Amino acid sequence: MNAKRRRNLIQLAELEQAAVVTRRRRCLIIAGVLLVVAAFATFLLWPAAKPPPKETAKINVQPPRTLEELLQLKPDQLEEIDIALMNLLCAKGLLGAEDLNVSECLERLDGMAKYIKTETARHFYKFREHPEQYRNSIGYYRMMMLGTVLVKDLGIRYNPEMALPQMDGKIPTLGEGANSKDVFIHGLLDGKHFGTCASMPVLVVALGRRLGYPVNLAGAKYHRYVRYEEPDGNHFNVEPTVTEGFLTPEDEDYKNGQFKTSDEEVKGYNWLQPLSNGQALSSFLNTRAICLGNAKRYDESKQMFLLAASFWQETPQRKKSLDYYLQAVKEAPLGDQLYALWTEIEKLEVPQGSRSAYFKNRKVQIHYFMSANTNLPAIEKAGNDFKNELAEYRRQLASGDPALLKYQQHKLVINLKSGKSVRLPVAALPPPLNRGSLPPGYIERILELNLEDSNAIINALWSYHKQTALDWMGEAALLPSW
Repeated sequence: MNAKRRRNLIQLAELEQAAVVTRRRRCLIIAGVLLVVAAFATFLLWPAAKPPPKETAKINVQPPRTLEELLQLKPDQLEEIDIALMNLLCAKGLLGAEDLNVSECLERLDGMAKYIKTETARHFYKFREHPEQYRNSIGYYRMMMLGTVLVKDLGIRYNPEMALPQMDGKIPTLGEGANSKDVFIHGLLDGKHFGTCASMPVLVVALGRRLGYPVNLAGAKYHRYVRYEEPDGNHFNVEPTVTEGFLTPEDEDYKNGQFKTSDEEVKGYNWLQPLSNGQALSSFLNTRAICLGNAKRYDESKQMFLLAASFWQETPQRKKSLDYYLQAVKEAPLGDQLYALWTEIEKLEVPQGSRSAYFKNRKVQIHYFMSANTNLPAIEKAGNDFKNELAEYRRQLASGDPALLKYQQHKLVINLKSGKSVRLPVAALPPPLNRGSLPPGYIERILELNLEDSNAIINALWSYHKQTALDWMGEAALLPSW
């Protein structure tokens, strides 16, 4: 493979002409034969991939230059817009898109499409000689070549840092913790050429449509993929995120795979179906909303979630998702404050001395108190009380206070069913256990769970306390131990 072609796809046409000239110099007769074969292969390979529209006049739409212009288009006008352009406009103004040049990205895509077309034509003899290796489907051959060129020649691949959580079966987070390069296609067109399931299928569809292929985006639970619509009315799926080979999962694989989906969800979210351009735009806007929320631009995020939802008919499933996102955006500012307080406590240094273990356990206690607590004044009081205690301890150390020599850390001893006993630092426990009182129910809960690890027991005691104490969120004054 010519390395110069990889470095400059936009100049592909010139490279092709140079290659033709070189071949002609070698032998005019051979060149003539090659041109005939190439023409024949091209004739077979490039029939109209989409059936002609049914007596529908094509709408002449001026390509939008901004997201605002894009959102002003009517549904039928959106269907005429390049899906890549829609995706790139939705990325503008986000973290990771500061230098995004939409025109340059579209030029790169055009160059990539020309290169893929050339490589697909060059290798067409493989399909002609052994169509059974490609399921006797020219569409299958086309998409395999497109995927192969993207991975082997252009270096497209899934961002490994974002792949790790999904390997553990955790829910993908798209925008959370990522910048726009990971979830919009400009990240695949430059730099490391990394992407995710939010961007890689969009790139494949954008290139496929430039080549005249009948391809669409489709959605599954926490996932996007590509559908190729065959002329006979059937379709096959393409999984662009698997770069180790060419994978074409069945619909049932997406429904019953890593994230199992009910029939109600499939219907309510319109999963496993080709997306119109308007529906694809809704998906891009939702991703933009997540990125805006991750950047703490909460008002913009809320409006974008609402806008994304407006492209769909409301169903119970979509309403549930929208309500979840809107609630998350509403609570996010409080979450930011709580996280800042949590981090502040965590970073406070505890001087070595007779009470250092006590203060380290108090940190554990305050973090348990903060968890799932929405009472900001109480959390602030708990943090201030801790800082005042710590300041007094530093003063005692500096003055050599003899009282420090008498200090002993108190322990709660629990005898377990196994005959073993555990000694828990009371400074880490919820009230009133932190002051030596042991109300009914706590020990029984531990024995019921049959726990032996001290950290697991402390966690269970806090969980039981939050379930049974009506006003636990306001108990800041009760946290310091004796």
